[in-house]
Amino acid sequence: MIAHSVSAIVDQLHHAGLNLSLAPAGGLAVAPSSHLTADLRDLIRSSKAILIDWLTAANDAASHAPDPPENPLDWKELAAAYHAHHFNCPACIAAGRGSRDGQRCGAGVALWRAYSE
Repeated sequence: MIAHSVSAIVDQLHHAGLNLSLAPAGGLAVAPSSHLTADLRDLIRSSKAILIDWLTAANDAASHAPDPPENPLDWKELAAAYHAHHFNCPACIAAGRGSRDGQRCGAGVALWRAYSE
């Protein structure tokens, strides 16, 4: 198999309607399983290690998200806090493409709600 970049693999999986996450035991969770084809299963198996590394890095970046500003009416600070998180979190980047590409992570949801209110 030709080596693919992790972003190309993730894009392919997202376009197939699949969401990736870390499984509680440290493995890879892919949902919904009804969207998996034999080719996608092979791609996931052959790329599992780099996908887990990518998700781990994304979770680490998401956990260091800035807190919303003290003054919730300061939209510039809210925007800066959200964007600082968003552009370092693959889950939030994918969610920004539309609802079919997944949902924001927990930190991203909180920052997005504060920003969009």
